[in-house]
Amino acid sequence: MVGREVIFHIDKKEVSEVREVVLDLRSVNADNDKGLPALKDVSFQIRGGEILGIAGVAGNGQTELAEVITGLRPVIEGQVIFLGQDLTNRPPLTFIRKGVAHVPGDRLGVGLAGNLPVSDNLIMKAFRKRPISNGPFLSRGSIGSFSKKLIKAFDVMTPSIETPARNLSGGNQQKAILGREITSGDRAGGDYAPLLVAVYPSRGLDVGAIEAVRTAVLEQRQNGAAILLISEDLEELMTISDRIAVLHGGEVMGVVEPADIDIEELGLMMAGERRQ
Repeated sequence: MVGREVIFHIDKKEVSEVREVVLDLRSVNADNDKGLPALKDVSFQIRGGEILGIAGVAGNGQTELAEVITGLRPVIEGQVIFLGQDLTNRPPLTFIRKGVAHVPGDRLGVGLAGNLPVSDNLIMKAFRKRPISNGPFLSRGSIGSFSKKLIKAFDVMTPSIETPARNLSGGNQQKAILGREITSGDRAGGDYAPLLVAVYPSRGLDVGAIEAVRTAVLEQRQNGAAILLISEDLEELMTISDRIAVLHGGEVMGVVEPADIDIEELGLMMAGERRQ
């Protein structure tokens, strides 16, 4: 279907060295859009070079969790500590500048501005910095070279950098978002983001795009990024996660390693059975 051999099983390299804690959630409580409790005393840590998968039936606090970690939702109680700094209830721009990358669950509705060209979407994390901008003015030449570099690096198939983002396939939209987010370090196109929050990154994609997305996530793990992976695909979580936290009713039912649990046990935890 994709014109080449697809690798369904991706070998995950071991990360032997113990790295610093990148994200530390301490007894976080948050409400949903209706003002009802969505997260209840959620606590966990993610270290650099580690993927923490979040399993759970949709609507059990996953969206609110991602929004809390990216500054899009206020915390009622608790703390969000990022690289030793308390970012609780700081604005989203603070999280962006600190290096928090976010791949939202709604690609076209939240992740991209569909009517804008691909190039404008790719610079959304870099337009405040040189060489993309010089004071209040944007450099079209720098935008073009920056966009082409990301398009090549992440194999985004697009007729041109001026193509509206909505005209791309779902897989290429997702690769464009990934390219923009994981290169959103301290300088445009430079350092990798130390934390990647990926919400349903492979949902609705073809097998070739799924392979590309999972490979990109694992590459960031090898680069030392801490990754929060929210997914409803239990096979995906079991394959690429280092640890899995299960959410039910906004509470953490337990944090387990994939080697120590099977999908049936994971399903029981998703149904509300707490694991000691």
